[in-house]
Amino acid sequence: MRKVSKMLLVLLLVLTTGVLFAAAQKEQVAADATELTPGTYTWTAGGMGGGWYVQAGGMSSIITSQFPQIALKVIPGGGTENPLRLDAGEDDFGWGVGYVDKAAQIGLEALFNREVKGFAGVAGPFSVDFYHFFAAKSTGITTIDEFVAKVKAGERINLAGPMVGTSERALTELLFQHYGISYAAIEKNGGRVQYAAYGDMVNLYKDRHVDYVIACLGLPGAAITEMAISRDSTLLAASDDLVKFSANTYGTVPFESGLNVIPGGTYKGIDKDIQAIGHSTEIIVRSSMPEVVVYSFVKALIENIDAVKKLNPSFEIYFNKETAAGTMVPLHPGAAKYFKEIGVL
Repeated sequence: MRKVSKMLLVLLLVLTTGVLFAAAQKEQVAADATELTPGTYTWTAGGMGGGWYVQAGGMSSIITSQFPQIALKVIPGGGTENPLRLDAGEDDFGWGVGYVDKAAQIGLEALFNREVKGFAGVAGPFSVDFYHFFAAKSTGITTIDEFVAKVKAGERINLAGPMVGTSERALTELLFQHYGISYAAIEKNGGRVQYAAYGDMVNLYKDRHVDYVIACLGLPGAAITEMAISRDSTLLAASDDLVKFSANTYGTVPFESGLNVIPGGTYKGIDKDIQAIGHSTEIIVRSSMPEVVVYSFVKALIENIDAVKKLNPSFEIYFNKETAAGTMVPLHPGAAKYFKEIGVL
């Protein structure tokens, strides 16, 4: 009888220990879900040594100084490539172009052959790049609508346009489609379209091989600055309707933001503000990233925003605590949590 009682007591102790161990495991899992643990994460940026690459490096230092558990390794990437890499789980964080990121998530055929859903927004906008529809003053026009009218009227136009395969080429083609024209229509009229890198655009314009240039650049765009010095020139203004259409359809900078302006004086001989289409830059992250990591990433940027702004002049203008939740794709839950805590969501 005593032997049976001892066996029952031992069994009871084993069961009790097992229950306590299981409870401890659950508590540990719960703690791990909210506790920031050391890890190394990749940040896919732009070309080695380029603006995005350098800026990501600067931000990485700021984030790691506040949260040593987060080690960030910056690697080369690109605007259309980065969403795909995050979606595939190849990388963790990435620079993004707002319009391209939205195009990825909706599967816009001009850029992507499927919906790319496996990434989310972190923060933005950091800067705005503007679509410069640039023309010689001798053309006699001042708006994009007038340029379209010339194409529709069959006039011969010589144009330097964005390289095939670039996001700016894709967007300008879509905007042309909205108007019912195309690059092919310009050539059909007897004109010439030369798809060129920015440096080549400068020479084509200076040597008068073309009278029109379409280029997407931050302000001031070095190529446009050089062209404006070489010839009397103007920037063709985008209409309110075109800016609204592009923003609502493709995710370019919203009309209501008031940011779609190339200020007068940016380029020689162009003294008035010119309304233009712009696309913003933002940081994105793979959707499966732990919430606590993204929360800490954003917290470090916002709480050290003065240091972040010093990394690039455009950050001084566009990156602000009040608007930093304005990514063109839905925010990651970790980012949304932080922005709600500080009252901007």
